[in-house]
Amino acid sequence: MKAIRYRILMWPRIARILRHPIMMMVVLILLCRVVKNAYPFNSFPMYADPSPYPSDYLIVADGAGNPINVKQMTGLSSAKVKKKFTQGLNRACDAVNIEPTEATPEIRQKVFNNMMRELRELAEKRNRPLPDKVRITNVLIYQDYKDGAAFREEPQLLGEG
Repeated sequence: MKAIRYRILMWPRIARILRHPIMMMVVLILLCRVVKNAYPFNSFPMYADPSPYPSDYLIVADGAGNPINVKQMTGLSSAKVKKKFTQGLNRACDAVNIEPTEATPEIRQKVFNNMMRELRELAEKRNRPLPDKVRITNVLIYQDYKDGAAFREEPQLLGEG
């Protein structure tokens, strides 16, 4: 009898705790952990497991090294340009059965030339021609943990033409 009376008396306390606004967040967190990466929920992997590999970005510049607005000229963002180069390099390397990291300068130049031809065509369609000489650089960003968290950039020229 005492146990039943105790349960009846505890229910209002539990209900009050469950109505607290923080419980909505607790429920959402638990739901996100269970559902994982199913839209619209996320398990937040970018914070849970940072990559040891460097981040990078692409710079499209004229012959003098001044960045140009490739998005305005061609309709492709620098991220799309990078993706096109990477896809072209992967296809060219698959054709000769090597890894992209083992690509010869000749293969890289061929991929770069094909990409530049496509960029020039897109720029001509928009009546915004690219400069005669275009330099594309991929900049790798490393995080060094030796003396605290310091960042180091390492530019790699993808091609010039």
